[in-house]
Amino acid sequence: MIRNADAGARQRAPLWHALALHEARGVPVVAVVGAGGKTSLVYALAREVAALGGRAIVTGTARFTPAPHGWQMPSLVEARPGAAASAVAQAAGERGVLVVAGVEPQPAGRLAPIASEDVAPLAAVEGVDAVLVEADGSRARAFKAPAEHEPVIPDAATHIVAVVGASVLGQPLDGAHVHRPERVRAIVPGLPPGAMCDAALVARVLAHEEGGRKHAGPRPFAVVVNQADTNPEAAHAIAEAVREAGVPLVMVTALRDLERPVRR
Repeated sequence: MIRNADAGARQRAPLWHALALHEARGVPVVAVVGAGGKTSLVYALAREVAALGGRAIVTGTARFTPAPHGWQMPSLVEARPGAAASAVAQAAGERGVLVVAGVEPQPAGRLAPIASEDVAPLAAVEGVDAVLVEADGSRARAFKAPAEHEPVIPDAATHIVAVVGASVLGQPLDGAHVHRPERVRAIVPGLPPGAMCDAALVARVLAHEEGGRKHAGPRPFAVVVNQADTNPEAAHAIAEAVREAGVPLVMVTALRDLERPVRR
């Protein structure tokens, strides 16, 4: 269990500490939802756990993606339903980061999800310090609202993090820029035809119990506004609107920047 919060640990693991995961009482199980950086966040957090000397599991309860382009892909274990924990236990020699996927065939560049009920046993495997779960799909868009069947939050989740990409700011509320724009309109009724994604709209969806907070319940909840390396002004504008919408923990990030992922 990783709890070290000294200055050196914070420098090696800025995302981990900004999300206060070092304060978790047990093994953190972080469910990441939304769009615009979920994959980068789960793998970046996993790298930080490894940098602190721990062992992290990356997995998905929705179809998920290998490590981002240019990042080293960790070892991969494919497991049938009910067998994920035993597969991880058998891979005890694999330290650092281990990716756990299902066995169903997937399109190129995608990994099969595991069953939601298989997440808790993963967190119980001896030596595992964190389980990082991609629990939502977004079809490479920067912003989304969930459908009725989304997100797939495992009961074992201890923390929920909703991600949005700053590049959506000022874009039309349509399928080319937003995943499930009809769900955004359901959450924010009365939007005119041709509505644009301004900071207040994005924040309202992220803070809504049918949006970014869906199925979060009483768990610690945070919003990560990503893409600050390419859209810094937009990222800060969205983050401020999210804070004003009542989300207590908001981060501005550039998740592809491994040296300085946390910008605010």
